[in-house]
Order: sequence, then structure tokens, then C-alpha cells
Amino acid sequence: MQVVLTVAQWVVRLAGVLLLILGLLIWTEGMFALISVHMLLGLLLFVGLLVLAGLSPQAGVPVGLAAGVAVVAIIMLALGMTQASLLPGPNHWIIQILHLLVGMAAVGMGEAIGGRMRRARMPRSA
Repeated sequence: MQVVLTVAQWVVRLAGVLLLILGLLIWTEGMFALISVHMLLGLLLFVGLLVLAGLSPQAGVPVGLAAGVAVVAIIMLALGMTQASLLPGPNHWIIQILHLLVGMAAVGMGEAIGGRMRRARMPRSA
């Protein structure tokens, strides 16, 4: 189980970094051909977060944190999939900022679970 959790955390890390880079390229440089890759990586991030949320309580992570990660992952996926249709027009930048913040929060929460897992595995000092 530890191997699965470690792999899931690295998936979250790598996908998060790549998503941020691609998202910024799409947003600032208009590289719209990258949207499908961005969406695929977002789905990979979603799966990685759900694996962490589902298995991490067995590794000593509080259930509340795991549930919070699952909820944020679902919100991230829903926002990402519907982003283009939300608040179209000149104010769409608000949705883009929200999308960025929710994605960063999701990756941060994945890191929080990873930190909790590492601390739970550490031997207790006497």
C-alpha cells in the first residue's frame, strides 16, 4: 500500500507542475492546442488525489483530511470540465483565476496528505 500511496503522491506532484505550466501557456500565450493535454493531466491529477484520499486513512491520515481532498478533487474536475461555459465574455478571467486557485489547492492538499503519511510512518521517539 505504501508504494501505491507514494506513486499517487508523485503523480499529483508531477501532474500539478505540468498542469501549471500548460495552463499558463494556454492562458498567456494562447496555445489552445494544449487544452486536451491539460485536461488529460487534470484527469490524472484527479485520479491521483482520489487514490490518496481513499487509501491514506489506512496510512494514518485523518479521515477528515482525506474527505476534504476528495471533495476538492471533485470540485477541481467539475470546474475544469465546465470552465469554458462559465461566465463567458470579458469577465471569464474570474473563472480562470478560480480554476488556478482550486487546482493549486488540490495539489497542496495532496502534499498535505503526503506529509501526514510520512510523519505517520516515522518511528516515535521515546
